[in-house]
Amino acid sequence: MPSPSLKDIRTKIETLEKEIRLQRSLLEVIQDPFFILDGKGNFLKVNPKGTELLGYPFEILRQKVFMEVIPLEDLTRVLEGFGEMERGKEIRFRSHVHSRLRGRIPVEFFGTFRDGVFFITLRDLGEMIQMEEELERAKKVFSEKIRERDRYAKELQVVRDLYQEKLKEIEIMKEEAVRLSYTDDLTGIYNHRFFIEQLTLEVERQRRYSTPLSLLMIDIDYFKHYNDTNGHLAGDQVLKAIAVLIQRGVRQSDIVARYGGEEFSAILINAGREKALEIAERVRRNVAETRFPNESAQPNQDLTVSVGVATFYAPLTTLTDLIREADHALYRAKKNGRNRIEG
Repeated sequence: MPSPSLKDIRTKIETLEKEIRLQRSLLEVIQDPFFILDGKGNFLKVNPKGTELLGYPFEILRQKVFMEVIPLEDLTRVLEGFGEMERGKEIRFRSHVHSRLRGRIPVEFFGTFRDGVFFITLRDLGEMIQMEEELERAKKVFSEKIRERDRYAKELQVVRDLYQEKLKEIEIMKEEAVRLSYTDDLTGIYNHRFFIEQLTLEVERQRRYSTPLSLLMIDIDYFKHYNDTNGHLAGDQVLKAIAVLIQRGVRQSDIVARYGGEEFSAILINAGREKALEIAERVRRNVAETRFPNESAQPNQDLTVSVGVATFYAPLTTLTDLIREADHALYRAKKNGRNRIEG
């Protein structure tokens, strides 16, 4: 057999160098850590990502076997994987490797066995697991924020409900305060202040629209005698009872007030003179026909009222004129014998 020529030797060397460069470039292209092991697990080839992951240069790795970089707790599973690869299976599972620089690293293990050689790819799961853990922490934080928001929303709703309740209470108190400011403490009917305000409004309305308007001034006959004879408590009960009797005698639209002491007033809205006299008589009769305790001791043996009636018409032009006219009528009723109406 002729000896190979120098040209043949050079050609063969160039071919081998090309194969070596191709292998080297292929290993560098692979982005994940990649290892080629012989049947005993010795490192034959390692790409740059592989040496970076394990933290050893290839010169040191080639002196080791793959199982030396596997933590003890994962060794059984990895050995089972190598057995599966020798039986022709492609394997994939999660495990760990030990890095000289980073310590224990979680990886996803891919492997196959061809022509007596193991091809192993490891995917570094450290960043992914860290991201998963961070995502899980973020989920927990987010869930806690949601719970805090829900708690805050519930607490805020409770505060709002309490606020609304307090507003209602305040409104009720305001209404009660207004009512009390216009109400006579003893009898529960309107007081003198409210009477003047309402009469002012009605006089103004009468001037504008010429609607009928009348006024009753009502006084309890010999009330001082009844008070002195029976006591102030009995007198107070009489004032309350007569306030009710007056309200029964007028219409629902009319306004009854305690003018002062034993004197009452009633604003008769949209009532002319005849209607006012009719209402006044009904009030007088209601009181006269009611039996009061110990009324027989009164000077006229009965507890009664006198009523003065005034109707708004020319020459009456003001509220004062109307009140004065009703007072004069009341005075005449008293002078003419009491228990009567004048107007």
